[in-house]
Amino acid sequence: MRRTLVHTLFGTVAICCAAWAAYGFVRLQQTERVDQAILAVSASNAASRDERGERGDDEAREVQLARAIALSKAGAYDAAARLYNGLIPEGSPPDEVGRAALFDLGNLYLREGGGETAQAVQSLAMIGEAKARYRLALRAAPDDWDVRYNLERALWLAPETQSVLAGPDVKEQHNVKLRDPLSQDLP
Repeated sequence: MRRTLVHTLFGTVAICCAAWAAYGFVRLQQTERVDQAILAVSASNAASRDERGERGDDEAREVQLARAIALSKAGAYDAAARLYNGLIPEGSPPDEVGRAALFDLGNLYLREGGGETAQAVQSLAMIGEAKARYRLALRAAPDDWDVRYNLERALWLAPETQSVLAGPDVKEQHNVKLRDPLSQDLP
């Protein structure tokens, strides 16, 4: 009886390990296909195709995300923003690629808004767009600390509270409370 139980337990653990290894192998194959597709597309080719308005429908979403990242690094911010926005699903919660696109688009807007050459009004608008993208990403994955940190950074650059800027309220300044003369709290 005891020997049968041990062998059954060992067989169950072996099957679980084999399933885990098969899952890892499938993910590895998918990642290698995406890597090959990314290598096939160069950043300059992607920029020229995006400027003409062409889009490869046969490309995987991961490849489009990699193209958007390459365009962002190359300085083609408008084309990168179009690709990022195309990866974000409308009305439904974003998947893993959509969350990465939201995070990278927020970073793109934050870089544009926080730059030294940005004008004040444009800077606030870009930082506001970055905050909106970070909040959407946090709704999909509330435990993502990178998004939380970048949202905090954007809020530090452009605070949303008006009370800090306006100063204390006039009624609060004149609202004085007096102690009761019969209080016994002092010796």
